Amino acid sequence: MAGRPPPGRPLNSWKEIAAHFGVTERTAQRWEHELGMPVHRLPGERARVTAWTGELDHWRNCLVDRPLWWVSLRFWRSLGATAVFLLAAAAVAGAVLGWLRSRAGPPVRLALDHVTLIVSDEKGREIWRRTFEEPFVRGLTASDLFHYRFATFADVNGDGRTELLFVYRPADYATRGDTLFCFSPRGQELWRYQVRRTVSSPGETFPPPYLASFILPLPPSRDGTRRIVYVSHHVSYYPAQVALLSASGELLAEYWHSGHLPFGEVVQLEGRRNPALLLAGISNSHRTCTLVALDPDSPWCASDESEHPGYQLSLPLRDCELARLLFPRTCISRRLDPYSAPLGLVVHPEFIRFGTGELSGDRPVATIFRFDRLLNLLSAEVTDAFVARHRRLEAEGQLDHTFSEAEVRALRQIRVLRHWKLPSASSPSSLTSEARAQ
Repeated sequence: MAGRPPPGRPLNSWKEIAAHFGVTERTAQRWEHELGMPVHRLPGERARVTAWTGELDHWRNCLVDRPLWWVSLRFWRSLGATAVFLLAAAAVAGAVLGWLRSRAGPPVRLALDHVTLIVSDEKGREIWRRTFEEPFVRGLTASDLFHYRFATFADVNGDGRTELLFVYRPADYATRGDTLFCFSPRGQELWRYQVRRTVSSPGETFPPPYLASFILPLPPSRDGTRRIVYVSHHVSYYPAQVALLSASGELLAEYWHSGHLPFGEVVQLEGRRNPALLLAGISNSHRTCTLVALDPDSPWCASDESEHPGYQLSLPLRDCELARLLFPRTCISRRLDPYSAPLGLVVHPEFIRFGTGELSGDRPVATIFRFDRLLNLLSAEVTDAFVARHRRLEAEGQLDHTFSEAEVRALRQIRVLRHWKLPSASSPSSLTSEARAQ
């Protein structure tokens, strides 16, 4: 039985074959020699060639689907042994060079995929990934992690490489709490830390779980020691724990505060040899915003709540803060809110800025306080949004007075419970020039 004729129409010269592909005759001839393009030569007529369009199209489609090594192999077979060796050596060198160029750099980015943490370099090349037992809490994004300082890339142990400090918040965080992980540049778990201590006040007990407030790596100390501050708070109420951790995750010291401390920065305070840790948050006992300064090189303790002993935490040491300030509440806060709320803490070269806000309404309206490096109050101002909210509440009958300069002056009455320049902790207002001179 005769075989089936090749599909398509015949092409009876190199010119026709080249025209079929839209290339030159020389290119078409090279494809036959190097890549095995199907061309037939009639018996006894060496110069005459024939090809079938169906075969040519099938060859081209298969060539596209074949891996690069197969195409290269057909090319190498057309060369002598010396040329093959030289090309192979060049290919190996090129592959090594390409690998060096494509090798992932230091970790600088991360992404969350249901239960998997994915870490990549600045070009988006994946370096490593870690899968956790439970999904991350719903709605948490990588940008949230950096915004709330739940993740940071830093040289944690001083080895010149970039580690990742990462807070794992599972979907079941209300019963499991948050865990702080430290990962090596290639994804090895170096250590983990979770608050496991139970503390109590005279009337309440506060067992775990605890949720993260933020991570803050401290600058190296004079002897090169590296430490990390990890702040967390009780899952449903106060208190907050400020944990000072070593580069290997060991708990070096802890400060317990009867309230929340969602913001913190490192600052060089006037008259202090070493940088201090400045924390901003809420004092539950005083029901207002507070600033607390701690010395990372001194033993830590619990906040002194002698004015409101029902909030005093049962820890052996007290009276350890460098400074502790309380902020007055506005008329809006006193009328509508249980507390005033901290809105942020920023350390500028010339001053320290702290914002408080009222929780009522569509969004917080702020009061902005500015301090020098001695924590002297420089200014206290309300925002335009605060004044507008005040006027709206007046019109609604919820406030019985108009906004005045006297209210602004009242906001300047910062109460100093403790300060490293004062011999006692009972000053009713902000520091004066007399304290600066001590």
